Amino acid sequence: MFLLIALFSAYAMFSQQYESGSVDFGVGAVISVGLQEEVGFDIRFQYTSPTQKTTYIGEYNRYFIKEFENTEVYNELAFSYNIRLIHWETLSITGGIGYVGNDYRVLARAEDTSNLFFSTGDINHGAALKFRGIYNITTPIHIFAELNLKSFGKRYDTFAFGLTYSLGI
Repeated sequence: MFLLIALFSAYAMFSQQYESGSVDFGVGAVISVGLQEEVGFDIRFQYTSPTQKTTYIGEYNRYFIKEFENTEVYNELAFSYNIRLIHWETLSITGGIGYVGNDYRVLARAEDTSNLFFSTGDINHGAALKFRGIYNITTPIHIFAELNLKSFGKRYDTFAFGLTYSLGI
């Protein structure tokens, strides 16, 4: 999975014809909006265009669901395209769309699950809307906070926050 994210970031970086943009690496925490017992961590690679108006993000999330004696784990891989909506000094707000795939057994009959996804084998495929705020602490370090609204339903919507570091590439 990490190789796929790295290849996606490299493709986005070299697809620019003129000045190169910024390749960033980030880590963070993820909290489910619909299920409070679900938490996880986020690892991401992102490429920001030279104009800093568009960002391509590839991220891997691993979730842990704590239920009494058992802890259930599942993985998620997402790719998104974001555009800058608002920029003021060191704060930027972006919005975007993307693809989300996870290996969680989605309960189609649950009341907080939608029908806007499909499954192939053990993998569920859906779409996501991403709203992200970025604050520049120093030149290479940024804080991010984002809300992900996923087509799987309200139970799968997440809030993520963490740090990104510009690799200077």
